[in-house]
Amino acid sequence: MAQEPTPAPPRTRDRYNHWTTVSIRYCDQDPLGHINNVAMAAYLEQARVGLVYPLLKSKGGPNFEIVIARLVIDYLNELHFPGNVEIGTRIARLGNKSFTLHHAVFMAGEEVCAATSEVTSVFFDVVKRESVMPTFALRAALEEFMQQQPA
Repeated sequence: MAQEPTPAPPRTRDRYNHWTTVSIRYCDQDPLGHINNVAMAAYLEQARVGLVYPLLKSKGGPNFEIVIARLVIDYLNELHFPGNVEIGTRIARLGNKSFTLHHAVFMAGEEVCAATSEVTSVFFDVVKRESVMPTFALRAALEEFMQQQPA
C-alpha cells in the first residue's frame, strides 16, 4: 500500500516548535554570494540532529540509528553572509519504520521563509543492516512531540 503524501512544509514560523540557529560561514557562499546547496543541507542536518539525536540516544536502544531515505529542498528566497539562519523543525509523519520531518529556514529575525525541506528517515538496526520499527519509548517521545507542535 502506498503511503499518503504529506502536505508541503509550512512556510510560517508559527507552525514550528523546535528551533535551531546556525551561523552562516563565509565559505557557505557560492560564486554569486548565495548560500550554496551543500551548506543548506548541513544546516538542515544540524536542525534534524538537534531534534532527533537526543531522543534516539536516550530511547532508541543499542544498534539503533536513522538513515535518510529522501531529502528535498525548495529554495524560495536568497540567504547571504554574514548572519544567522533559524531553522524550524516539525514532525510531519510518523510511520511504522520511518518518519518525515519538515523544515523551514529563515534569516534570523526575519519572517520571510528562505527555504523549506522535507526529509524522510528510516529507523535502522546497524547490526542487522535493515529497517526496524522504533522502540516503544522512542515512538512515544516522537508522538508526544507531535502533539505539542502547532496544527
